[in-house]
Amino acid sequence: MIKRLKTFIIPTFLIIVSILTFQKTACAHTNQVYSKKSCNKIAYITIDDGPSKHTDELLNILNKYNVKATFFMIDRNMRLYPQQVRNIIDCGHSAGLHSVSHDINKLYEEDTSAKEEFDANNKTFHEITGKDTKLVRLPYGSKPYMPEKSYETLVEANYKIWDWTIDTQDWKVTSDKIIDNIKVNSKNKENIVILMHEKKQTVQALEAVLKYLIDEGYEFLPIRQDEAPRNYWVVG
Repeated sequence: MIKRLKTFIIPTFLIIVSILTFQKTACAHTNQVYSKKSCNKIAYITIDDGPSKHTDELLNILNKYNVKATFFMIDRNMRLYPQQVRNIIDCGHSAGLHSVSHDINKLYEEDTSAKEEFDANNKTFHEITGKDTKLVRLPYGSKPYMPEKSYETLVEANYKIWDWTIDTQDWKVTSDKIIDNIKVNSKNKENIVILMHEKKQTVQALEAVLKYLIDEGYEFLPIRQDEAPRNYWVVG
């Protein structure tokens, strides 16, 4: 009986310690300031496809450098990792929607299909957090796949569509290549929107990415709900 009790208590204790450790490290306030805000250079770190088993690791690294990011989340993953959704909000990051199906054939089957998916996506987000979000990112970007009518339907529903200016390609390359992609594609650019995903190699690269951008004078901002969207329909 005692052996069985120990078997139950020890894993439970470790789970509680893990939760408390995350709350202490990921959302802790620090007085250390890393940004060199002198050149009016802005970087938006955006992270797609979560939440996942990597979310808390990403949050801890972001917190270490006082960086706020924007997480575009898939419906099924929010249901699988509801605590990570709450952690994202509790740590002061912005939350956006990344569809239900992540399938362009389903998203654009009808003119209203994308809107219906994001409505459902937001409903799940609201159930978990008590909040709503109008920030969206289309799987594979808003061009070339999204028909004009689908775009118009989303805009009429006040969804704010965000694409990116730098694709790290982190879903298929090594951590070193992620860093190289950002160095090359951020050169001589004052405002950048960086596309990342919740991958192991992204976790491995993130700290070096933040250090590099800080040294280059970038200030990091999360995407605000009232911010004018930046997408390929707006900028061409």
